[in-house]
Amino acid sequence: MAETFTPSSSYDPKKFIDREEEIQQILTLLKQSQPRVRAVVIDGDRGVGKTWLSLHLQRTIFKEKITGVTSWLFSLWSPGENYRPEGERAQANERFLRDGEQLKLDEFLEIIINSLPIELPPNPELAEKVDSIRRYVQSHVDDRFILILDSAYESDWSLLEQLETHFLGNLLTLSNFFVIVTGRGRPYPWKVPYLIEAIRFRPGKFTVEQINEQLKRFQLTSLLTTKEIYNIGGGWPLFTEHLARSKNLNQALSVAVNILFAVVPVQEREQIRKYFEALSPLDGFGETEAALLVGNYEKNVQDGRAICRRMNETRLISWKNGRYEINEPVLKILRQHLLLNYRELWIQLNCIAFRHFELLAKERTMERFRSFFEGQMQNHANILNAAGIDDPHICSAG
Repeated sequence: MAETFTPSSSYDPKKFIDREEEIQQILTLLKQSQPRVRAVVIDGDRGVGKTWLSLHLQRTIFKEKITGVTSWLFSLWSPGENYRPEGERAQANERFLRDGEQLKLDEFLEIIINSLPIELPPNPELAEKVDSIRRYVQSHVDDRFILILDSAYESDWSLLEQLETHFLGNLLTLSNFFVIVTGRGRPYPWKVPYLIEAIRFRPGKFTVEQINEQLKRFQLTSLLTTKEIYNIGGGWPLFTEHLARSKNLNQALSVAVNILFAVVPVQEREQIRKYFEALSPLDGFGETEAALLVGNYEKNVQDGRAICRRMNETRLISWKNGRYEINEPVLKILRQHLLLNYRELWIQLNCIAFRHFELLAKERTMERFRSFFEGQMQNHANILNAAGIDDPHICSAG
């Protein structure tokens, strides 16, 4: 099922598009003499462009649009073996983790200290390192110091805990020190008030016009129309470049799926992908639905709790309204992919889902949820009807 594709382009300021609202609000915050808020959180689904925005702030905006800024960019999680947004050459004040790497607090502090004219005592303790940074920042009150933590939610949370406890809680008390955090999936439960009270952005999807502008800036001529690229990729900018290189709709969908699951370690990717494919017909699911649909997909008994746990670790699902929901771009692309390439499987999964909700709607103990279950039944009936199946009770359900 794998489809090879050219690695994504590295960040290039000439190819960066939009996000003016977010950038202007960040610049306005930094220019305040006594800002009450000193943290910004940018969250969004896979492919919305959080890492490119981080790079654009670090390499372009903070160098060209504002003076007196010292910034550091730490990308705390690797987006896959085929994607190096930072490029092949390391730049000052940046650290991008690769697959399997772990960043230690000492290395984090060392990078910051080495970028500043700070002298440390021999064999300094952790507290002495942090204090030396604090004193330097405090003595340069007219300057701004910005720490960008990209892909923080996807990273090792034990590192975030150490950073918050030993570093961020200390430095954020200074009015000229700021933190910008990006991430997707379940947010880290910060304890420092400045991080709890952060300004929050959720970058929107690109329009058809913005995708067309992307194609121009990347100098790409696509066999697919801009509208087709938008319909497949859902307006998430990460997909545009790859979809534009696809020969047809079938290949485009395969490529899009591979981009989505590049975030999963190679040794787990095929299995995890099956879980998502099996559950993609559902708007939301719990352990029971996970065991049912994956069990039918793989033709064996499944542990629903283990499935949900492993899917949750990918940060490609979220807990909403009392159930797990697959992130929008993943759900949209998988549904198109299955319908086009595995139509019988798509029909079978929707039949199983319809019958599952039908049984729940008939249970007396579930009386108060009956209207919800009937709504789900209708959704799957509509999908099956569009696929040419008039009666969900007579189609194959494995």
